[in-house]
Amino acid sequence: MTKRRITFLLVLAMLLAMVALPAAAQSWPDPGTGSTYTELVNKTADAATAQLTYYDTSGGVHQGPQKTIPGNGSIAIDPDSVQLPQNFVGAGVVSSNQPLASVVSTKWTGGPGDGFQSALYSGVSAGSSKICFPSLFKATPIVSSFAVQNTGTAPADIKITYFKRDGTNEGQYTDTIPAGAQHTYDLRNAGTGVPNFPTGWDGSAIVEVTNGQTVAGVGVINQNGRSSAYNAADCSNASGATTLVVPSQYRVYNDNGSPNDRTKWHWILLSALNIQNLEGSAATVDVQYIPRSAGNNGTTLHISIPAFSSAGLNTRGGYNGDPTVFDVLGGGWDGTVKITSDKAVVATVITQWFRGTGPESGYYAAANTNSSATKFFVPNIRRVVSGGNWQEYSAVIVQNIGSSATNVTTKYYDRSGNLVHTYTESIPAGVGVGYNTKGGTGGTSALGDNFEGHAVVESDGQPLAVVLNSITRTPGFATGTTNGVQE
Repeated sequence: MTKRRITFLLVLAMLLAMVALPAAAQSWPDPGTGSTYTELVNKTADAATAQLTYYDTSGGVHQGPQKTIPGNGSIAIDPDSVQLPQNFVGAGVVSSNQPLASVVSTKWTGGPGDGFQSALYSGVSAGSSKICFPSLFKATPIVSSFAVQNTGTAPADIKITYFKRDGTNEGQYTDTIPAGAQHTYDLRNAGTGVPNFPTGWDGSAIVEVTNGQTVAGVGVINQNGRSSAYNAADCSNASGATTLVVPSQYRVYNDNGSPNDRTKWHWILLSALNIQNLEGSAATVDVQYIPRSAGNNGTTLHISIPAFSSAGLNTRGGYNGDPTVFDVLGGGWDGTVKITSDKAVVATVITQWFRGTGPESGYYAAANTNSSATKFFVPNIRRVVSGGNWQEYSAVIVQNIGSSATNVTTKYYDRSGNLVHTYTESIPAGVGVGYNTKGGTGGTSALGDNFEGHAVVESDGQPLAVVLNSITRTPGFATGTTNGVQE
């Protein structure tokens, strides 16, 4: 089941999600059976009326329920309440008389590992004439698909161009998507819009609308029994020098007494960046790793990215086949990243954890410093613990991407719209901080042991980047990351 878009009267927002993907062959990762859950936050103090409407892949309309959302409150919409047929796959529209923020979670059951996976992406306020997917893969342990939804009012003619990491143009493919509908492009299955990529392929894609309509999109990554999702970047009219910032990067491992033998290292937490060049000539890019603690090292990589292609940097795997490029950071590093390019670029940020049944991954988009957003809504905040057993918890990562220190206030509201907790601190320029509801940082232990709701993060003048981390332990262990929603 896939849900995506929100509109009502004068208000428009979009959600795009995906459900179970059929396995093309047993060698490919198969997440199991998927269901989509939608969190909707009312941005105002007045009650909102929200009408859900769904579209199948042919554009057929399926009427969903109407919901009331309290002022400053939120609701969680589960698959059992949406009145859709079994095995529905498609897109959704939520119409509201008040502006909404949304986060969508797709949960899979019955797959490998512990049989439970989850992925997040954020709602968007409008479609675009061109969207980009920096992180695409087709390999036995990791494979991608991506969905494109027509957010216009008539069929959208699209052109998809794929690029290999080394800059090779893999060709253009066309498709037509009915109004309101979405089409999924699964890299395991060659066909409409998908080349017959060899196993081991990784790269990026650009989706352009050729007949005046608009689209939005989401990428889905399945890897070793784990799943992640990320919003496609709006890359229309992108050109010129670009600076991106990344609120969270990690390189954490135990060397087990063998600092010079990385085969014996036990990895706990690592991060990666996929940076996509949006222009027709090579981009010269500086990638600066800035430690959160003044006692840790930093480093800067100077790289070149071919026209329209992408580059991958991984704090474990390194860059361009050299795993040692981040060794200067050591094994207990966390911090932020600044990406400076002489061409237009976008980037996805990947964080990976490790535990007994395999890796957990989360993807989100790097923030552009041209953004002037000072207020963000963060749906899907949880702090649920029973008898000392944690069931769900969240972390809000906030980075000051401005040029001077700024006071940042984070307010937490429950489902009914009650203000439960407020926390204010001054964040220096360029610095990122995290508020973890399990650890109680930022005073979040005040939320109690059964909190569900959302956060509102606002600075007193400097622009921010905001990211949500979400952890679920029931019915199994799953994690997800996504970007906060700008006001």
